[in-house]
Amino acid sequence: MLTRLSLRLSLPLVLGLFGLTFTLLLTAWHLPGRVDETLLHWRSHTHQHLALLQSSLSDHQRFGRATELQTELADLASLEGVRWAMVIDQQLRVIESTRLGLDPAELELISPGKLSEHVRNGRSGWLGTSSSQQLAIYPLERTDGDGRPLREALLIEFDFAPVVAQTKRDGWFYLAQTLSLLIMLGLALNLLYDRLITQRLARIDRAARAFASDQQPQPPAVSGNDEIGQLATTFSRMMRQLHERQLAQRESEQLMRNLIDTAPVGMLVVDRELRVQQANPAAATLFGCTPAELMGALPGDRLVEADAAERLQRTPANTVLELTGRRHGHKVPLEITCTPFQRDGEQLALVLLRDIGDRLRAEQRLRFLAHFDPLTQLANRNFLVQRLEQLLSARIPLSLLYLDIDHFRRINDALSHEVGDRLLVQIGDRLRRLAPSPAVLARSGGDEFMILLEGGSAEQAVQLAERLIDGFKPAVRINQYECFASPSIGITSSDGTGSASELLKQVDLALYAAKDAGRNCTRLYTHELSAAAERRRQLEQALRLALDEQQFVLHYQAQVNAAGEPEVMEALLRWNSPERGLVPPAEFIPVLEDSGLIIETTRWVFRQACRQARQWQEQGHSLRIAVNLSPLDFRQADLAGSLLGILEEEGASANLLELEITESALLEADEHVQQTLTRLKAAGLPLLLDDFGTGYASLTYLQRFPFDGIKIDREFVAGLPDSEHSVALVRGILTMAGHLGLHVVAEGVENERQAAFLRLNNCPSLQGYHYARPLPAAQCQLTRAPRQQTVLPLPLDG
Repeated sequence: MLTRLSLRLSLPLVLGLFGLTFTLLLTAWHLPGRVDETLLHWRSHTHQHLALLQSSLSDHQRFGRATELQTELADLASLEGVRWAMVIDQQLRVIESTRLGLDPAELELISPGKLSEHVRNGRSGWLGTSSSQQLAIYPLERTDGDGRPLREALLIEFDFAPVVAQTKRDGWFYLAQTLSLLIMLGLALNLLYDRLITQRLARIDRAARAFASDQQPQPPAVSGNDEIGQLATTFSRMMRQLHERQLAQRESEQLMRNLIDTAPVGMLVVDRELRVQQANPAAATLFGCTPAELMGALPGDRLVEADAAERLQRTPANTVLELTGRRHGHKVPLEITCTPFQRDGEQLALVLLRDIGDRLRAEQRLRFLAHFDPLTQLANRNFLVQRLEQLLSARIPLSLLYLDIDHFRRINDALSHEVGDRLLVQIGDRLRRLAPSPAVLARSGGDEFMILLEGGSAEQAVQLAERLIDGFKPAVRINQYECFASPSIGITSSDGTGSASELLKQVDLALYAAKDAGRNCTRLYTHELSAAAERRRQLEQALRLALDEQQFVLHYQAQVNAAGEPEVMEALLRWNSPERGLVPPAEFIPVLEDSGLIIETTRWVFRQACRQARQWQEQGHSLRIAVNLSPLDFRQADLAGSLLGILEEEGASANLLELEITESALLEADEHVQQTLTRLKAAGLPLLLDDFGTGYASLTYLQRFPFDGIKIDREFVAGLPDSEHSVALVRGILTMAGHLGLHVVAEGVENERQAAFLRLNNCPSLQGYHYARPLPAAQCQLTRAPRQQTVLPLPLDG
């Protein structure tokens, strides 16, 4: 209440209330205390007097001195505050009394029974509750002639009213003095308070009101080093800080409003009933309306779920809840979170809304991609493996078919990847028609497919594979192209035992066996395939060791001119294994290519050829060394840079070497291969197209790539001069090469009749066992090559 008044009024009022309260407290506490203290003091004094009188009266009774007893009682009655006194026996008979007509049985302060009990028990006591009337009982003891105790008592009634009245008069006088002193002190304090506090605080108040009116900071309203002076200084500083913070807050609020309005996340402010009080444009966009149309809306107005409001209120704060909104008759999946807050004492909540339609579609897409192939819509390898593991866990017999489309890469390269993808879709549709309905059909990657037959035996799997091969014979028409696709199929079966990884390994081996058998066929897994794979693995390990321990050697076979003089020595790789002896190239070169070791091996061969060419040059022999490049060599990042770097390291001239590239290396030729050959050609390395005529587009390669010469394959030379087809082909090749300015080397010359025909038709270079076998460099004949009389052809050599 005091805070509603000014300090000028509140201080006198406080002092007055203090004085009044003090007076009341003294009245309520001091006066009763003084009265009680006075009564206690008088009672203590009276008790001591009565204790002495008790002994005296007992003696008077014992010796029968009635006169003395009466005198003592009269003296007692004459004392201040004593109304009467009497001596009674145990039967409440009055022995002596100071007032006539007193009857102990009719006393007001004690009943006859309790009085008789006091006398009989010889117990003293004071009775009475009022301060003006008290009854004191003191026992008197004596014995009769027979020595029996006689119980008697002294009764005295006191009246303290005069004493209490005097005590109260003294107390009121004391209170008057105290109150007068307090009033004088309060007046002095009020004057001092008004000067030091009230007036100065009033000036501070005026400064505060001025700041509240115009929001402009004020200088200190009062001076001084006391608390009010410090308060004025602090308040002035606070006004400046508040002014600065208000400016910053306005900027922050404006920025926040801009951020909320431009935020991509929907924001709603709702009350306890979830009624919208504020909405940003993003929230309105989610529901296909304006922010004004959202004002006052309830969850049921914009959300599909009937229990949306209950779920929003029941969900803990900041917990993500997925609900469905309405937008122009369409459903919009939403992610909603509610964060409670208070504004101006009102409980509100901030609702964040996000359209998760794209995310749900992406998740659905990811779930689909996790188990299905997006191109063919077939199951993927992961789904098939999971199903395979389930069947094996249940010990259900099964069969697994692994299909690979033969030469599919050629279709991609020749007709474009778009045509290749459409072909894969057609293949998937064809497999759906050919495969039995309970089977799991999957695309495991690229041009590979798998079929899992639940409960299928090996015979059923083989029959299905045969149907698949027959079903792939018709051409697949894509736009203007007719594509023929044939599958190589590997098969394995299980009685429900084994692991998924083991079966996948088995069917993979069976597929490789089908490819090695010529493709477009079926192979069933056998233990021999695993044994062969193990031997191949051991061979690969041995080849890695051979490369590390320098077990490879180079043999050289001469390419001679028409006069039989060696001009080029072709470097041929041999493996001199400590355990296997001299291993034929047909056994280990395919393994080098499949394992990727051929790339490092080619570098080693090229380095050794550089050294040998430089050594022969230093010995005065003008011979070039031809090095074969594998198709895999072109898959490395910088083949040209690697070979030219070796040339520079070994100090060999580029005109001392030449490179032979097989047509198979050019089947997948791209811009990278074109740039590699161009760079090698520019460095001065002659390029020859090896095995000319055996590929698919030999003439095209001559036009696309910068070759210096060609090597006629041994297949054409073998029929000379008896085969008319061989004669016609070889003459045609020689005539064409002559017109194109290409050097020609005929491989596989094994007798004089072949050599004579080639010389007669102007073939510039001949190579074969008729002139020289592949030999180590130290055994090579570097002058005119002697003609061999015995012909012992070996695979992969000239």
